[in-house]
Amino acid sequence: MPLLPVFALPLILATAPAPYPAPGFHRGAVLSSWDGTYPHREAWAAALDRLQALGVTWVEVLTFAEQPDIARPEIVPESAERWPAAFIDAARARGFRIFLKPDVWSRQFYAPGSKLWRGSIRMESDSAWAAWFDAYERFIVAEARNAAAHGVEMFSVGLEYVEITRTQGARWRSLIGEIRKVYPGVLTYSADGNHEMAHVDFWDALDVIGVNAYFALAESDSPTYAELLLGLVGPMARMGALSARWGRPVVLTEVGAPSVSGAARTPWRWPQATDAPDAPLQARMYEALLAQCAAASFCRGMYWWKFYEVPERHIPEALDYTPEGKPAAEVLRAWYTLPTPEAVPPEPAGGVRSDSPPPR
Repeated sequence: MPLLPVFALPLILATAPAPYPAPGFHRGAVLSSWDGTYPHREAWAAALDRLQALGVTWVEVLTFAEQPDIARPEIVPESAERWPAAFIDAARARGFRIFLKPDVWSRQFYAPGSKLWRGSIRMESDSAWAAWFDAYERFIVAEARNAAAHGVEMFSVGLEYVEITRTQGARWRSLIGEIRKVYPGVLTYSADGNHEMAHVDFWDALDVIGVNAYFALAESDSPTYAELLLGLVGPMARMGALSARWGRPVVLTEVGAPSVSGAARTPWRWPQATDAPDAPLQARMYEALLAQCAAASFCRGMYWWKFYEVPERHIPEALDYTPEGKPAAEVLRAWYTLPTPEAVPPEPAGGVRSDSPPPR
């Protein structure tokens, strides 16, 4: 059985079990396809089998558009023919609910020595910002229209665009209004938990506060479970305060850690081939994060980064974020298969929810 301490004070006290997963809880996982098209049917069918065995009921799907230059307002979506309709339809037919999270990426992120990421996207003039939002609206509204046509239950209007959310709140509100015209389901934005969630000023226009939750939890290379719980006190308090301020629940739209020594210090850092493996630490981090989210009434679920359609990176899986084949997978199974009422997504602001079968 998983450990079930309750988040309370800076001191971690003896605690009673919390109900988990509570009604409305997203027992989620990210199933990644390298280019967002999910072309490998046999591979993703087998991956869905494994997710179902772990008790996963919500699958996060990633699709992509490219921004060739992060300082210029050009966004190039994938061709419409490559949108992953077959994968989404098959997953929903098996009882999974779908969270679609479209993503803008750039080759500049992966240039040698680059420290750029989507949080670096920034225009230098108001006219350039207007052009960027025009391009982004074409991409994201098309994604939302496809999501509605295929019964997707939750949709992210953006993620980790730290500089764009810092200054362009009015444009985000206008964009959300356009998305609601074509998509009737639950809307969120997937904010960076360390650099962004607090300054987003349009949470009230959405149904859920989304947080990509890669929080530093401890300085030591291989902290204990108790140290991890202590490290979560601050992040949980900040997310709870954000939920109370805006009157919206929180979903961890990404959460996870690589299975390497030091992962609790920098869980956002991709592992290197020279890192020392530490699968037990990854499992302890899963246990602590699951326990704390379970005990917090504002937390409605979590999506674990990540599971693969096919292997994607030149990093051994023994070091990667995936929990598959590691103790973390058994921790996840222990939590996600506890018998509780089925998850029900929160009502969108308009009171309309996309029609969908319940998860098995």
